[in-house]
Amino acid sequence: MAGKATFGGEKLLRNFLCYGVSALALLAISTPVFAQAPPKAQDDPNQVEEIIVTAQRRSERLQNVPLAVSAVSGDQLAKLGINNPTELRFVSPSVNFGNSANTRGEGLAVRGVGTQIFGDGVEQSVGVVVDGVPMGRNGMGIADMLDVDRVEVLRGPQGMLFGKNASAGVISIITRAPRLGETSLDVQGSYATKDEIKASMTANIALGEQAALRVTYGTTERDGYIFNKVRNEYLNNRDSDTLRVRFLADVSETVRVQLSADWGNSNSLCCSWTARSAPATTPFGALNGASGIVPSPTNLTNAAGATFFQNQDYRGLTSQVDWNLGWAELTAIAGYRYWFAIDNNDPDILPINILDRNTGDSKVDQTSFEVRLASPAGQNFEWTLGLFSFEMLNTGGNIQAGTLGLNLGPGGTVGSDRRSTTINKSDAIFGQAAYTLFDKLKLIAGARYTDETLSVDWTQVQASNTIGTFPGRFYGSASASRGETNLSWRLTAQYNVTDDILTYVGVSRGYKGPAYDQGLVNSTVVFADPEIPTSYEAGFRSKLFNKTTIFNAVLFSTEFKDFQAQVFDQNVFPSRFTVANAGKIETKGAEVEFVSRPMTGLTLSGNAAWIDATYADFKNVACYLGQAQLPFGTTRTSPRQCIRINSATGPFVTEGTGNKLTNSPELTWNFSANYEQPISTALKGFAQINYFWRDDVSFSAAGDPSAVQEAYGLLGAQLGVASADGKWRVALFGKNLGDEKFVNNVIGQPVLGATGVYSQFPSPDAEQIVGISFEMSFGN
Repeated sequence: MAGKATFGGEKLLRNFLCYGVSALALLAISTPVFAQAPPKAQDDPNQVEEIIVTAQRRSERLQNVPLAVSAVSGDQLAKLGINNPTELRFVSPSVNFGNSANTRGEGLAVRGVGTQIFGDGVEQSVGVVVDGVPMGRNGMGIADMLDVDRVEVLRGPQGMLFGKNASAGVISIITRAPRLGETSLDVQGSYATKDEIKASMTANIALGEQAALRVTYGTTERDGYIFNKVRNEYLNNRDSDTLRVRFLADVSETVRVQLSADWGNSNSLCCSWTARSAPATTPFGALNGASGIVPSPTNLTNAAGATFFQNQDYRGLTSQVDWNLGWAELTAIAGYRYWFAIDNNDPDILPINILDRNTGDSKVDQTSFEVRLASPAGQNFEWTLGLFSFEMLNTGGNIQAGTLGLNLGPGGTVGSDRRSTTINKSDAIFGQAAYTLFDKLKLIAGARYTDETLSVDWTQVQASNTIGTFPGRFYGSASASRGETNLSWRLTAQYNVTDDILTYVGVSRGYKGPAYDQGLVNSTVVFADPEIPTSYEAGFRSKLFNKTTIFNAVLFSTEFKDFQAQVFDQNVFPSRFTVANAGKIETKGAEVEFVSRPMTGLTLSGNAAWIDATYADFKNVACYLGQAQLPFGTTRTSPRQCIRINSATGPFVTEGTGNKLTNSPELTWNFSANYEQPISTALKGFAQINYFWRDDVSFSAAGDPSAVQEAYGLLGAQLGVASADGKWRVALFGKNLGDEKFVNNVIGQPVLGATGVYSQFPSPDAEQIVGISFEMSFGN
């Protein structure tokens, strides 16, 4: 494939792991060589500033953390114009985002592994945590990031300290706390292609010497980029507003209290797709042609007769108390989250009513509480103990109605109305201990015991204002629950070669709870087993050249047992997505990152991830649309062939083992160069250039050769001027300056599908974007 990076596969990985671990061991035994180095030089003014993180549930320098974690400051994100978790893939190569027909089916992925499933009965594999509160449902964490201090990306299983839905990783978003003794106002804004407007305002208000208030409001608007020729409207626009209020008070010398509240909403004509390919001889191709649409990989038009919309409302309350007891630090975090989403799409994207109504909704009420005790830092023996409790009530459903292409008379439609109530309860006790055997060697062990229950009440009836039901679909009710207990753990050995070089090796086991498939075929609720990853890592962190360069690297190998996958099932009509356990998946590879300041004013940074993520054991996957089908009883000459199983009317399945994980590129990297130079005593100029590369990906667990996005690269730049005191800055910026065209998903067209008929989800980033931005600060 064009732009495909070639590697030596398994042999290269084995050699890489072997040599990499050997190199780490060599560093570990080579301490005397470093001891003979010249005396430490004077501090260099170009030293790279380190970020303080809480990846291990205590504040520490990022370079001292023996985990695969990276952090991006809020200032860095603002300079790159990133204000949503879905855009983190442009700065953290191991992170990816899966686009869908609605936010309920979207999801983040780390190291190729993530959850992109519509159903309310499935948790995320990549947890999103905001100020210590986990977001329990897909979509809840996919909101504009506002007044962010930093984002921490923890790669690999994080079930030990973070616990909830973190089997593949965690995206931890930490917003800025109020600043004591400061009264100030910060204003930011930008205007870009497609009339995109982003604006935010933050007021920090001192309330005496020991308390402060911080209020932030943000708004984003953007025109749509897909044109509906039938309804004469642009789809996939953005219109969102967010408000956050944070209060901080030092009640005493040892007690700090923080309270926060946030509100937000988003309303858009989203999330539409377009025809990618459709032979004119097929009904789908003929109807598109009659509407003047030419299916292609760059098609940005459709002929949907029904409306697309997606509306979200969310709010939350968080309280945090930190109490220094002297012998330990006590932290208690309580959170409440409310989230409501409703959407509709036209699955056939055609002017006729095949399935014009496809309305889904989800309402979440979630409470969580966590209390931790942590020993003082800097001791030979450090420990953390905690309790965690979580409960989520999720009520929602899906109404579908249409003619299915049948002649049902004037206004006649058939349909279904599915409703469900899902309750997820989880309680856990966890702890971690670190013991320094001698100055350079530290052993770390931790464990988490989880007890949780997933229960569901489910009903499906004929939809209102219809004349009948869908043929072959189950109508009725069902109830069930499932309880699970689990012990997740981590073991790590850390060796400090010098004060500036840290190495580590570790093994961990994570956990994600059971799930259920909402597409019931009878009165029995089918549960998917818990998802259990086991991960091995070896890495190092280094500060080089008098701390003017940071260079980190990780080698990893993770095996997921019973991974909860979403597959497209064409064996039912209308076709649907289902949840199934893949017996085993594997993800392995290497990650590197660096930041360097080789000279005054110049900062270079980059990240790269080589990831080999495959289904190691995934039998009986629903065949992809248009795949040649063998009748029941036929002997397959290849496991990849599509055949009926169980009976002459049984489902058509194929073998997914060996296929790449969906939407998982093998190679991803980015590079950025930023230069600042004084122009006068009052002004400074700055310029930045960045480049992002992503390898080709498959979107089909069944290995559909047509559901592929080729590799692409995106070039960005920025040029501006700022005041020397940092009070204001103005910049011209560009993204995707090469005008690369790409999509976020490719699927076999779910309605009126046939061989060669595919739809796609074009990306809003797949066009040249130029704009202007500004920042202004007033007060302290």
